[in-house]
Amino acid sequence: MKFTMQKTLLAAAIATLAMTGTANAAMTNSASGDSSLILSVLDFTTGVSAAFDLGFTDSTFSQTTNNSWNIAGGDYASAWTSYAAAVGGNFAGTQWAVLSLDSTGTASGDQSIFTTVAGTWTGVSNSVLSNMQVTFDKYISGNNALGTHTTAADGGSFATASSGFSYAGDGGAYGSTGKIANYGGDTNTAIGTDMSVFNIVRNGTSSLTTSTATKLDVAGFNPYFSMSTTGALTYTTGAAISPVPEADNYAMLLAGLGLMGFIARRRMSV
Repeated sequence: MKFTMQKTLLAAAIATLAMTGTANAAMTNSASGDSSLILSVLDFTTGVSAAFDLGFTDSTFSQTTNNSWNIAGGDYASAWTSYAAAVGGNFAGTQWAVLSLDSTGTASGDQSIFTTVAGTWTGVSNSVLSNMQVTFDKYISGNNALGTHTTAADGGSFATASSGFSYAGDGGAYGSTGKIANYGGDTNTAIGTDMSVFNIVRNGTSSLTTSTATKLDVAGFNPYFSMSTTGALTYTTGAAISPVPEADNYAMLLAGLGLMGFIARRRMSV
């Protein structure tokens, strides 16, 4: 009886965890105060797009740490495959962008957008900054109803021009200009081209004041995102990656240390 009760409780616990995981799988929006970090790819001519949850939120993504994703694999694969098939494997017309959002609060510094920018950013008022995010939330919600966003921790979705708000080419998302809700700067670029990142932050309490736009700088280096036609997305901050020495390098190092030891012993014996 005790064993049966333990199995029942275990099954209930597993079911609860499964339901919790599913509920938390969907992308969060700006209204949550901590949206998901989202990659969007778009071919406006063909009329198709895809959205990918990169597994971080606005607050958990480190803007000063290198990172990489394989958009062609795992739970992203179905959305990426659908997109690639729709463009016939030709990514010449593909544009892409990465962003995260926070539309909560009215104090200076409360609201913000972390986004890729192709070139320069055109200033927007605090009021417009807020409206951009509220509008973009419709794109996030639309994609949450598609693909693997509700069944995977970090899912992907595919949409067409007939999908309404779910389509990245919709005016509430990036439209044909690459601008978020048609405001600010162009946040999209051709696949295979790098993009720097900006933090757009509410400036003061007045809705009419122009928000602050800052190009990210890490110790004199401007971090950037890169995307390839194979689905490889990388974020580079300029942080040095220490190479792992080859075996022959280790051998030379040990030989050098041995020689130094031999010379030191000879000097001591003289």
